Amino acid sequence: MSGENGKGCRPSRDFLRYIANRVIARYAAKLPASVVEDIRDMLGRGEDKYRFSIYGGDPRNIVKYFDSEEWRDLVEYAANTGALSMLMEILDALAAEYRRECPEVAEAAEREVERLKAGEEKLGRREELSLERIYRMLSLAGYRVESKDGTLEVDEGLIKLIIKLEGQTLEYTICKSGRSKTLEGVLSKLSKIREL
Repeated sequence: MSGENGKGCRPSRDFLRYIANRVIARYAAKLPASVVEDIRDMLGRGEDKYRFSIYGGDPRNIVKYFDSEEWRDLVEYAANTGALSMLMEILDALAAEYRRECPEVAEAAEREVERLKAGEEKLGRREELSLERIYRMLSLAGYRVESKDGTLEVDEGLIKLIIKLEGQTLEYTICKSGRSKTLEGVLSKLSKIREL
């Protein structure tokens, strides 16, 4: 970086490639692979939009990212999938790494950790359920959701999920379709489903 853009903020290590990916790699065995991949993708989309990479972007844009709807969506997704501690560890690592080279980003990361810690109790409590909120969370998780007559449907080919909200209770039906040449194959699948 050169000129005014790089003054006071010249980190030598990239946030996503060096800091976030190292923490994510440590959590890869602790969290479902789909959650890890979703978080990595969401961070990547944030980098694309806010251009905070040290490679041709401005690392100070991470501060703008923390104030964005994309970041709030990521925090909500992490809270709902048990990955909030990973997100806080990423922020701690960012603050430690950028403290000398880019103090404004380090301070923003520390503030965000404190905000997440303060909100952790609230995030852990049940929030008011609504079909809109459920629709949003399913969409964030990468599912194609269709709203029909007070229900939400996710059709993933062989598996179909139908969700209906009764008060603050979710009623759901999960259907699996397939083919079998024998009745024994169908009964075997049925017994596995009963175990759920």
